[in-house]
Amino acid sequence: MRNQKRRKRRKAKRIKGVFVLCLCAVVAFGVWKQIDKGAEENILAEFVETFGEEKKGYTIGAPKVLKDSEIERELKELAREHEKFAEVYNMKDNYSKDMLGALCNNPEMIDFVKDYLNAEQKTNGGITRKELEEKFPLFLQWDKRWGYASYGGSNIGMSGCAPTCLSMVIVGLTGNKNATPAQVADFAAKNGYYIEGTGTSWSLMTSGCLEYGINGREISLDKDIVFKELEQGHPIICSVRAGDFTTQGHFITLVGVEDGKIKVNDPNSTYRSKETWEFDQLMGQIKNLWAFSA
Repeated sequence: MRNQKRRKRRKAKRIKGVFVLCLCAVVAFGVWKQIDKGAEENILAEFVETFGEEKKGYTIGAPKVLKDSEIERELKELAREHEKFAEVYNMKDNYSKDMLGALCNNPEMIDFVKDYLNAEQKTNGGITRKELEEKFPLFLQWDKRWGYASYGGSNIGMSGCAPTCLSMVIVGLTGNKNATPAQVADFAAKNGYYIEGTGTSWSLMTSGCLEYGINGREISLDKDIVFKELEQGHPIICSVRAGDFTTQGHFITLVGVEDGKIKVNDPNSTYRSKETWEFDQLMGQIKNLWAFSA
């Protein structure tokens, strides 16, 4: 009887030991995941800051052509309410009017603009695991991971909407984590797809994209065709004229359909990217468009 009790106690200890080992493994895995997650969050920490408390009170509407006096007035008003804008306002003579005008039209750019004067013209980070898991990730041209890198006569933050759109498409269709906006912009500049004084050549969307294993073809601006392409999982890059997205010229990416409206990834705005758009509202602004497939 005593032997039987001892055997039961030893068995209970073994079971308890196995349980403790399993528990330790679960805890260790959780800690590892937290560390891994923490590393990813650190990459995005400064980027996320843009969309925190400081964003409250910002007015983001359709972009406007602003005179110098209007830029001065709007920037001064923003500086009264937000500390980061005050820093930019106090150093305003060191910025181009184009950049200050872009900031007034899109306050989301504040962290990019605030740090611009001390930033190096290079890439500061890559695509995250979370972004790779998204169907078509939203990349912003003025993201500090690549926005300061040069493109044409400026930088990606100010002029890189086209390579940023193409980067979203490439990553979404192929999962190529190396095809960052900076990498695509560098490819475009080195291979004649950037035209001085004009901007990104439309041929980047057809011949240039072949370098990344995707096919781009020009399609008609027809509602049935656009919806069919999107419903088949084919993203569409559009060159747009002045309107809801730009005062001059810009590129946006159509990434899907939701409740009969079109989902847009605007590389210049999270605000406009959260909206869904009626086809008729977009149609009058689109100059040309290309559908993509792997």
